[in-house]
Amino acid sequence: MRTVTTIPHPHIKITVHQYNDKYLIEMEAAQYKQTYKISVDSVDGVEGIKALCSPEFIQKCMQRFQSMHEDFGHAFAAMKK
Repeated sequence: MRTVTTIPHPHIKITVHQYNDKYLIEMEAAQYKQTYKISVDSVDGVEGIKALCSPEFIQKCMQRFQSMHEDFGHAFAAMKK
């Protein structure tokens, strides 16, 4: 797997990798990670990946991070009881 590019964002780390004819778009925030796989034939290279990572898509990812954090917090609290 090789890193193709990073996409700057003030709140999350966005890294694009290429592996087995797929791009892997990794979004990271704190201890959470979301990975999206897409065929290299589905987009027009790095510019296509950047277009895919629209502000609306990133906002949805950030909302998902919040949900992940809440779910993990609930699970951790339940474990401690």
